[in-house]
Amino acid sequence: MQILHVNAIGHDSGLVTLEASTDLPILQDDTTADVWNQWGATWRDVYVLDNDNEVYAVYNLTSNSLADPANYAALYDLFVEASVAP
Repeated sequence: MQILHVNAIGHDSGLVTLEASTDLPILQDDTTADVWNQWGATWRDVYVLDNDNEVYAVYNLTSNSLADPANYAALYDLFVEASVAP
């Protein structure tokens, strides 16, 4: 399993702060890849992919703060479920 950030087009000025705050790899979106638009992403979405790299679930961290143990457990469960999905 791999976890990474996808930084939206137009928010590259925050990359220095983002890089300093995480050990995760960061993909800077651009008009060629256009990841955010193609996936219909919103701010703080977590896309969980299955073993075929298909979207298994989308979990928004603004609506579901990980400070709440139930939300943390729900996201964790999505990662586990996606890893064993057929």
